[in-house]
Order: sequence, then C-alpha cells, then structure tokens
Amino acid sequence: MRADVMGILALGLLLGTGFPAVAAQNPGDAGDKGTGGQYGAALSRVYFAHQRLLAVRDACAQAFPAQAKAGEKAYAGWRTRHQKLIDELDARVTMMIRGSAKDEKEYMRNVGKYEGAILEYRNAERDELLAQPRDGMEQGCADFRNYLSGSGSDFQKEYADELRVLRQRKLPK
Repeated sequence: MRADVMGILALGLLLGTGFPAVAAQNPGDAGDKGTGGQYGAALSRVYFAHQRLLAVRDACAQAFPAQAKAGEKAYAGWRTRHQKLIDELDARVTMMIRGSAKDEKEYMRNVGKYEGAILEYRNAERDELLAQPRDGMEQGCADFRNYLSGSGSDFQKEYADELRVLRQRKLPK
C-alpha cells in the first residue's frame, strides 16, 4: 500500500518546492555527502504513505458511515503501534522545513504551505477513492481494516530501506 511517489513528486513540482527539493537545499551536515535528495525522497515515501492511510480511512468512513467506527478503531490500533515513527516523521518534516527557511517568518510561511500541500494530497487521494464505483469498495474497506491490524502494515518493515536513509541523519534532541 505504498504511496504514489510520482504523484508526490508532481505535487512538489506543482508547488514549486517539494520535500525532495527542500532536502537538496538542506543537505545536512558535512558527513551527509549530498544525499539530501535521497533523504527527501525517503521521507516523502514514508510520510505520504501514512497520509494515504488517512485518506483511505476517511474515504471508507465517508462512503460507508456504518463502518466508520470499525475503521477508526483499526486505524487507532495501527497508530498506537506506530506512534513513535509518526512522531519521528513529523519531527523530520519540521526539521527539513526549518532548515530550508532563512528566518522564522519564512519558516512559518513554509509550514503553512507544506501543511496545505499535505492536506491537499490527502484530500485528493480520498476524493479519487470516492470517485471509484462502489462495487467492491465495501470489501476494499474491510480489507483495509484487516491490513491495518495485520503484520503487512508494519511500516518499520515495509519502509526499512527508507528509514535506514532517514536515520543516517540524527534528529536534534
């Protein structure tokens, strides 16, 4: 259930500065050896995969309100298991945005721009799902709930390569 990387990169290009572009502008310390683009791409893949989970959860809740509680419960369990990772991803996104800003005013402006882009991505994913024929969507939503509670939804395993790239750059304490 990986996020569509091309769609993420297109969104970044559309906005003028995507996460990978910010990473390239903010390569980190001297030991980074110019892997900022790799870092940004890895962060985008994992971060937007989580956003896609939220989009699917929201689409299923909107399409099948009677199942919304079950979907929220499945997502809450997944989120509990992944809370440390979600917090880490949020901190890494913030670090990249802060690193690309020349001052606090630009940082605040960029935060708003990226938060808007993230919400736009998630809503577009949700709307794309809702535009699909309802035939099979109910089963798809049930499968999604099962996915969230199954071992296949372990982002530590699914995105191990990306997380290895990310964790080469330490987070500030």
